[in-house]
Amino acid sequence: MDKATQLIFREPTLEDGLAITNLVKNCPPLDVNSHYVSLLLCRDFYDTCVLAEHDSRIVGFLSAYCPPHRENTIFIWQAAVDSSMRGCGVASRMLDALLSRESLSNINYLETTITPSNKSSQKLFRSLAKRLNTECRTCCGFPSDLFGEAEEHEAEELHQLGPFTLTPSYGEKSQVS
Repeated sequence: MDKATQLIFREPTLEDGLAITNLVKNCPPLDVNSHYVSLLLCRDFYDTCVLAEHDSRIVGFLSAYCPPHRENTIFIWQAAVDSSMRGCGVASRMLDALLSRESLSNINYLETTITPSNKSSQKLFRSLAKRLNTECRTCCGFPSDLFGEAEEHEAEELHQLGPFTLTPSYGEKSQVS
């Protein structure tokens, strides 16, 4: 059995905050957030985030939230995968684990922003749209000038998937796979 099949998917806890911060730091081109953001995600958004573990080590973290006033939409903020697990489908499986949660059965739309140079994330979400039997539309999300002159930052394109219907059989059915 290879390492990618021996993963545990679960909600993060406060105790995971530092490991999540360090994981994101080691996953360029992801924006590095403060450790405080990791703690907030673990405390306030644990039910829309997914942590992937292998041999009791955090190897993936997907952060997401449901935007206010759009109960049927989930926004994927970041998907970080440890370099030792890249190319093993961990990000895809974290998305599946998230979308299989009963608490998110009302979700019909998924959004994320991706820089034009991040081809692997673009491929990830196009593949998800195909699995969900829906389309993936791309439009302007955040133009680069919104990030200020002090920081060179690519534009973030908004990728919108949907509508789709989540079925009880979608995604990972157990915490361990």
